[in-house]
Amino acid sequence: MKSQLKDLFTPPNIITMARIVLIPVFAVVMFQNMFWGLILFLVCASTDLLDGYVARRFNMVSRFGKLLDPIADKLMHVTVLICLGVIFANTHPPYYILTVLLFFKELIQLLLGFLLLKRKVVISANWYGKSASFVLSVGVVLAFAGNYSYTVYVIGFVFSAIGVALSYLAFATYAMVVLKQFDRKMPKGDKKIEIDPIKQRTKIEDEGK
Repeated sequence: MKSQLKDLFTPPNIITMARIVLIPVFAVVMFQNMFWGLILFLVCASTDLLDGYVARRFNMVSRFGKLLDPIADKLMHVTVLICLGVIFANTHPPYYILTVLLFFKELIQLLLGFLLLKRKVVISANWYGKSASFVLSVGVVLAFAGNYSYTVYVIGFVFSAIGVALSYLAFATYAMVVLKQFDRKMPKGDKKIEIDPIKQRTKIEDEGK
């Protein structure tokens, strides 16, 4: 039990948890002052880079972290798109279209993730997903300038749309891996299956790692 708690509350996981806690704070601040909303968004984005660096640099990569980090990213992206959709509701092109598309995809992927968790399967993040996250973040930052420059807002919207499209590409690779897992036998005991969808590499290791 103590070992599990120790693996749970590692520095990178604490950073990820802090990012999740900041998400509702960001939403409130966003509707009050877009400048400080942008600052808070950049802080959250920097923690996304920081937790991954700390986990790899100090060998603190954990199963819980692999599950929590993408969830934090999804919550952040959906939240910021909802905020932009509401704030620029009467602006064209409207952000709520991207919000619906991203929310629909993330909901299905989250449900599939829980199904895999029951089968003791963890799918590592792929570069399509990381690229989608980066491009979407760039688009969001540009869209924050929508109150000052419509042209910059449109450029931001285009970047965000590309980011959402890339996220669907990442989902396609994820879904293909998921479908294969339902024909695979579940690992016995304290073993789990970890899959790299890009390298098409599968390994079985202790569940606590």
